[in-house]
Order: sequence, then structure tokens, then C-alpha cells
Amino acid sequence: MNTVSKRSLAPDLARGLMLMLIALSHAHQFIRGHPTTHRNYPTDGDSLDLAIAGVQMVFVDGQPLPLFAALFGYGLVQLAGRQPTWPAARWTVVKRCFWMIVLGGLHAHFLFEADILGTYGLLGLILVGTMVWRDQSLLALAGGWMVVYLAYVVLSAFRLIKVDGVFPEGIATWALHSVAWPAAVLVPVVLGMWAARHKMLMEPERHVRFLRNVAIGGISFMIVGSLPLALTVAQVLPGVPMPLVVLHTVSVLPGGLGYAALMGWISARVKKPNLLMVAIAATGERSLTNYILQSVSWTLVFTIGGLGYRIGVAEASLVGLLTWLATVVLSLGMHLAGIRGPLEVLLRFLTYGRRKKKPGARPPLPPAPALAQQSR
Repeated sequence: MNTVSKRSLAPDLARGLMLMLIALSHAHQFIRGHPTTHRNYPTDGDSLDLAIAGVQMVFVDGQPLPLFAALFGYGLVQLAGRQPTWPAARWTVVKRCFWMIVLGGLHAHFLFEADILGTYGLLGLILVGTMVWRDQSLLALAGGWMVVYLAYVVLSAFRLIKVDGVFPEGIATWALHSVAWPAAVLVPVVLGMWAARHKMLMEPERHVRFLRNVAIGGISFMIVGSLPLALTVAQVLPGVPMPLVVLHTVSVLPGGLGYAALMGWISARVKKPNLLMVAIAATGERSLTNYILQSVSWTLVFTIGGLGYRIGVAEASLVGLLTWLATVVLSLGMHLAGIRGPLEVLLRFLTYGRRKKKPGARPPLPPAPALAQQSR
């Protein structure tokens, strides 16, 4: 049996929330035989279907990507911080990201071609050298790339850049997405790396005001920016101007970061987590295993069971929510039994091999300037 060490609450809470958002945003994608609109929501559903589609357009659709990205960047810094030197840290990150790409390819081939593990594995390989940059350089990279990304979003929205029909089907879709998507999530990954340096989620009680402001500001921007297009999807409005469609795309970034900050803010205010928080955190601790289990559910229920031809958005969202809840119950049981997620154990083995336990504590991550000196 693998014993589970004590962990900080906030990162795992955020990962548990992320998995719920992923389940809800993916489930309706398997509905078949209906005309669709933005983000593949059917246009011929009943009032309940349309209402749920509108709500999910505000609070769910698009947000998992930047939330996952920020938590991935945060985790890279934590991973590097457990190594004694910068060369060891760099090699560990490279191995972890390489095996993420391999697992992502297997996931896409056998279960779900819209896999995102490959995207983050590739982005981790690209950004590993930036882990020794100073804070100002990291923030400059995030700000500069945000300008580039906004330009791309605007140009593609107005059809000045055409991407429709570029991607083929099957494993090739995953391969091309894994190359293209890093451009869309580079900013939150870098911001997550910056946040990890300052222990925003590991020591949230030191950053309560900042986390509160990011949570309120980010989620408020998300709601305001997403509402016009959401009302269109819900067929309350006949349509919106293209700038408001662009605004929805842009608003998911502050929304995803706001969700992460909200989990940190909650964790800072909680003296002792209740059973629900423990269960969600246990789910987040096993995020890789539970992410793949969701795809197993989609395959069994929609692909093999053919349910996608017989349900609407409301039923699909219920399937997504029940799938997430099943992983929460499973994860809580594993947590109480002291069992790690099997895919987390596998990825750890692939990254480190068989490691002998050494007496004494592991050295903490040096600050960025110190890492930079080690890298020379």
C-alpha cells in the first residue's frame, strides 16, 4: 500500500474543481444528431437544455483550460523544488513532461482525441528554461504573449485567419492540437509558475488580500464577458456582435485564474476542512487518474452505449456531474485507505524510477537568481 503524505489543501481543491469543470464541459460534446452553435451546444433543445447551456457558457466552458494550465505551471515549480540542484530539477521536469506526452498520446488513441496532457507536456519542455528567469522576465513573457494571443483571437474571429477544416480526425487531431494549443495556454502556465514561487496556494494565508482580489475580479470579469454569448446560446438574444464573441474567449483566462484564487482564498480561511473539502481535495490529488477515468466513462456511456443520440444538454450535464461525483467518492475512499492514484504512481515511477529513501529532508527550491547561477 502506498501511504499518502500531508499536502497543502488549496492546489488539490483547485484541481478537484477543475475536474468538475472538465466533466461538465466535455459531456455535451458527445451529443449527436442535432444542429449546434457555439461550443457545440445543440440549438433544438427544450427550455431546460437551453438554460443549462447558457449557465455553462458563463461558468464552465473554456475555464478548465487556463485553470489546468495555471495549476500545471504551479506544479512544475513544486516538482523542481524537490530536487537538490538545478541540473537535477531540469532533467526531472523534462522526464515528467516527456512521459506526459506519451500518456497523452495513448489517451488520445484509445479513449479521447481531445486530450490535453500532450499540450502541457510539450509546453513544459518549451518553458523549462524559463524556470531560472527572474520574476520580471516571467511576467514580461506572460504580458507579451498575451498581446500576441489577443491579436490571434481577434484576427481569427473576424476570419482574417482561417483555421476551420485544418485538423484531421483521430490521433492526428491530438498531435496538431498538442502543437497548437500551447500558444493558447502559455500565459496561465507562466503565471502559475510565478505564483508558485511566491507560494500563493501553498501558503494562502500570507496572500489573502491578493487571492481575494483575483478571485472577485477574475470571476466578475468572466461573468460579464461571457454573459452576452451565453444569452445567445440560451436563445434569449438572437445574436451578438463579433466583439462580444471575442470577449467571451478572452474572459475565460481571468475566470480560470479567479477559480484558482478562490480555492486559495477559501483554504486560507478554513481552519479544519470538512468532509466535502477533503473529498474534493483527494480527487484533485489524483487528478491524472480521475481525468482518464472521465474518458473511460465517456467511452462506455456515449461511444459504446450510444447515449449521445438519445439525450440533450441537461441529461449530458447530469452524466458529467455524476461521473465527477463517482471519482470524488472513489478518491475519498482511496484517501482514507492511504492509497495513491495508480496513474500518479505510474508517472512518478516513469519520472524517477525506483528511488531509495534517504534520511533527512529534501532541500527547498532556491530562489530564481540562485537557480540561474546553478544553470551557468
